[in-house]
Amino acid sequence: MSFVKDIMPVLILYIIGDTITTFYALGTGVFYEGNPILFHLFTVYGYSFLIPLKLGFIFLLYHVYRNADRYYWNITRYSVSFIGLLATASNMVAVLYH
Repeated sequence: MSFVKDIMPVLILYIIGDTITTFYALGTGVFYEGNPILFHLFTVYGYSFLIPLKLGFIFLLYHVYRNADRYYWNITRYSVSFIGLLATASNMVAVLYH
C-alpha cells in the first residue's frame, strides 16, 4: 500500500477535520484551546501555527511508516485516526451545543 492511501483516514479526520473545526471554534471567540502547550503556541504565534504542526506530524507519520513493521504501523495510523475522530466530534459538539 502507498503512504497516502494508508493515511487517508488520518488526513480526513485528524488533519482536515480537526483543523477546520478547531479554527472555526476558536474563531468564534467563545472557545479556547484546552491543551496548555497548544494554548501557549497559539497565543505566541496565532491559530495558523496549527498548520505547520500538522504538516510536521505527517512527516513523523512517514518516518513511522518507513521504519516500523506493519503491525505497529497499523496501530499508529488507526490510533491517530480515532484521535482525529474524537477531536473533530468534540469540536463539533462544543460548537453545536453552545
